[in-house]
Amino acid sequence: MSMSKKKLLAVITSVVLSGGMLSAMPLGNITTAEALLVDDCFDVNYDGWTNLGDSTIVETVTDVNFNSLRSMHVSGRTCKDDGACSEKSFYIDGGRSYKFDVKVYHEQPDDENFNLSMTYLLPDGKTFETKTICSKKAVSDEWTDLEAKFKAPSGVSNLVLKITTDSTADFYFDDFKITGKESVPATVSAASAGLKDIYANYFRVGSVLNGYTVNQSTITSVILKEYNSITFENELKPDATMNKSNSSGTNIGVSLSSAASILNFCAQNGIGVRGHTLIWHSQTPQWVFKDGFNDSGSWVSKDVMDKRMESYIKNMFSEIEKQYPTLNLYAYDVCNECVSDDSTRTKNNGGAREPGYGNGKSPWVQVYGDNSFIEKAFTYAKQYAPSSCSLFYNDYNEYWDHKRDCIASMCESLYKKGLLDGIGMQSHVNGDISGFSGVSAYTAAMRKFAAIGCQVQITELDVSTESGKFASSQPDKYKAIFQAAVDLNKTSSAGKVTAVCVWGPNDANTWIDSKNSPLLYDTNNKPKDAYYSVAGVVPESEWGDGGSPSTPVTKPVEPDENGYLFHDDFESSEGSWSPRGSVDMEISNKAAYAGSKSLLVSGRTSEWNGVQKSLGSVTFKPGQSYSFSADAAYADGSDAEFIMTLQYTDAAGETQYEHMDTKSASDGKFVQLSAKDYKIPSGASDVQLVIETSSALGDFYVDEAIAAVSGTPIDGPSEIKIVAGDVNCDGKINVADLCYAKAGVLTDFDSKASATAADVDQNKVVNSKDLIMLQEYLLGIISEFEKDPSGPVTPPGDDNPPVSITPKEYMKNFSSKIAEYPAAGVTDMKGGVDYGTLKKYTYNSTTRGRMTNVNVLLPPGYNPNEKYPVLYAMHGYWEDEDSLMTMGKVQNILGNLIASGEAEKMIVVFPYIFTSKTQEKCSGMDLNNSLAYDNFINDLVKDLMPYIESNFSVKTGRENTAITGFSMGARESLFIGMTRSDLFGYLGSACAAPGLTPGANLSTHPGQLKESELKPKYDMPYLILLTCGGTDSVVYDQPATYSRFLTQNGVDHLYHLVSMGGHGDSSVQPHFYNLLRGLFKAK
Repeated sequence: MSMSKKKLLAVITSVVLSGGMLSAMPLGNITTAEALLVDDCFDVNYDGWTNLGDSTIVETVTDVNFNSLRSMHVSGRTCKDDGACSEKSFYIDGGRSYKFDVKVYHEQPDDENFNLSMTYLLPDGKTFETKTICSKKAVSDEWTDLEAKFKAPSGVSNLVLKITTDSTADFYFDDFKITGKESVPATVSAASAGLKDIYANYFRVGSVLNGYTVNQSTITSVILKEYNSITFENELKPDATMNKSNSSGTNIGVSLSSAASILNFCAQNGIGVRGHTLIWHSQTPQWVFKDGFNDSGSWVSKDVMDKRMESYIKNMFSEIEKQYPTLNLYAYDVCNECVSDDSTRTKNNGGAREPGYGNGKSPWVQVYGDNSFIEKAFTYAKQYAPSSCSLFYNDYNEYWDHKRDCIASMCESLYKKGLLDGIGMQSHVNGDISGFSGVSAYTAAMRKFAAIGCQVQITELDVSTESGKFASSQPDKYKAIFQAAVDLNKTSSAGKVTAVCVWGPNDANTWIDSKNSPLLYDTNNKPKDAYYSVAGVVPESEWGDGGSPSTPVTKPVEPDENGYLFHDDFESSEGSWSPRGSVDMEISNKAAYAGSKSLLVSGRTSEWNGVQKSLGSVTFKPGQSYSFSADAAYADGSDAEFIMTLQYTDAAGETQYEHMDTKSASDGKFVQLSAKDYKIPSGASDVQLVIETSSALGDFYVDEAIAAVSGTPIDGPSEIKIVAGDVNCDGKINVADLCYAKAGVLTDFDSKASATAADVDQNKVVNSKDLIMLQEYLLGIISEFEKDPSGPVTPPGDDNPPVSITPKEYMKNFSSKIAEYPAAGVTDMKGGVDYGTLKKYTYNSTTRGRMTNVNVLLPPGYNPNEKYPVLYAMHGYWEDEDSLMTMGKVQNILGNLIASGEAEKMIVVFPYIFTSKTQEKCSGMDLNNSLAYDNFINDLVKDLMPYIESNFSVKTGRENTAITGFSMGARESLFIGMTRSDLFGYLGSACAAPGLTPGANLSTHPGQLKESELKPKYDMPYLILLTCGGTDSVVYDQPATYSRFLTQNGVDHLYHLVSMGGHGDSSVQPHFYNLLRGLFKAK
């Protein structure tokens, strides 16, 4: 770098940082004294010079030079317009006069005419114009000086200097200089330090440049102040660097001509570079994959493609090193966007895109058949990249659960093989704090990737306001992402965030429409509220020197004096725990086992919903043992069974779940989940410590989560031991227990533990017999409690005695009655038949926070003095409480079956199942809307069933309660029927939608239950009937998949295939015809 250039940068920095003067000035340029603006001697770097002409080679040589160590040699020219060129718009402007000077040399026998010219873009933004600055003859073997003054027109841009001759002969040039008045760009003051300084002790902060923005002084001045990392928007991508003219056989020629200006800018100013990208399905010429480098040729073999890939990667790293040896190439995206968005392909194809070329298809997959090329690419990159360059896999939608997990699995394998150094999260998100790309999903992905132990870099961050929709939340979203990166680096025992790079310098230069205002600086290059929110994350006491950023180093956590590897008390932070499923997680001061705060988990819709913490393999090594402990309590004081689970991916790539400990809790008291000497399975990866429940869905607290060296004792709440007669659970049996038992019989017991202890004869009912026996024990009349020899009795409130026939026997008997289609005429109304009364009611849904409609079909001759069993029948996606009863012709079918004696009299309830406090109706087929359907279980149990039982003459007990549904309602009926089999003794499902188990596609649902959990949590239902339409083009054979899982889990059920049934009445009516005949008859 010339002294003049150094001086210029010093002036820029001082002016920018002073702020006060410039903040009152319009954007423009400050002109200073005459100076040497450009001094290219080529002794170190190529100084922005590159080839002019595809076949031309421009390279440094040492054997010929002018008063320096090296000069530039130009060869391979095919026409006189080929030569060397360099864009100098960063240093000069139109409308000003400059002196240009360059030394040229040739070895031809005759004189050679040299030309120094300039090409620039006119203000119309469309037309390029070329003017000759100097033309001069040079004799052989002597250095000749091309020197002249020149002023380009005002308002032009993209000023490119060119050196050519009137022939195609080779030539040399050296000592290129431009002299003129310096033009220092004015800027608007932002923070008192650049973002690179604010985050210097955590990670690099970067931006992106392209061939246009690198030459805009107002932009580059901001770059110099704010950032210590630059990514090239397009200039290092394959279509910009692969040179067909210099390719032959299996060798892919490369050219850095498009990238020269940015490479030079970064090298001159000491800014780190993220290379982007080597292997990509997009922006890679088709000829690379074809015989003869011909787009219409045949696809080459894997062996040929291996060699071409290796040569391209080798040549790229070699050329960068040769042209810019001082460049800090600190990271490179080896492979980009190789994992499909299609959940079917992430499940079944290793994430590989569809084969082909264009429209998102991958020519790499076309050649290799799968994603095996990825490991080969990293192998070559590891061989040829500088040792200081970290190698990354980079992708978008990286927070989408199925895609996230596929990326993590693939990258963990590469990391363990020593090939991959990090994962790039592109991070093209909107300003919505929640939603698909919300903070929860995003940070969960960040933690999951870091848990591998590798680096994580946020590589292409922009936060779209979506035309202003999320303008107010954009600053908070930016802040949350930067804060999450800082917090991870503070708490992670595995990988760290090493860079956060924003994808564009300002809103006028963004890959998406500027109306979405996605960046930190506005269209006038002024910092926005989003900028200040990011600048305020790190206190000034933690700022550093962005010129020498710290690189977070991942080391194993050393145990503290207690032997603890982590100790999360939740007094001030969440300790890198993350939500599991659609739950809210926050620090709460409402309950704590130790200290004053704990972690509150709320909004759960499934038992597996809870919290999880990644156990990085750097500290928690597979095959070794550790101690784990966490304290948990149910928020509303209810009874719950807590489970501590280890979730991990085994060596075969399958997700496994091991229960480490299970404890029952009651009275809102904390229980300790612990595993004192737990061995993490060998070969395990993506290891997560999970706190969940076995059945209850309420809110719960977690406190004092600890991991320690194996065998380390960890204190926690004492376990409640249930002893017959010790009703108050204080460890003694005395008169206080008798008082507690009497109060429990008269009102209700405070906890399940107390009720169990009061049931001294163990017949499942606490009554006067237990009280008498307890009193006799206290008086010494008896010395032990005798078990009731008659076994469990009918609980108070149940309307039927226990059923004697087993579910297996009942379904076997009923299977012979299953008909593929309804009997003729059964769906029609007939004269003389009473079809009951159908009426719409409203009830107070506290789960939704508003009154909600429900249709109730009362049986023929309904008598309030009689009691009737109840069937709950649930509609599908987008539908309402009117849909299913109409589609299924339930009133007609049931009335006819009751009249013929084939069905019991019953009440049928048609609820509205979309359950959300924030919206009344479904607004789209996405995850948030899908979760609102999942939430219906809470409304059903807490609001609707109590309403039905209070306002209609209902038989209670599971023997008298059934549930079924269609499509989404069928998925929910399976979920509710399985998880609350204590409430429902009969279960139906017609054309069930995907999403009940993982790996399905509907609404990108993560799955309500694991495949192994698809079984009744409590007692076995007497009837489980799954109906599948043979021509269903919506859910296809998803019901058959659920049937297969039930069979694998040993669950007896009936599978009913309607050969010509579609996704509608042609399947629903046969379902109701069979189900209604089988309900409430297991006697």
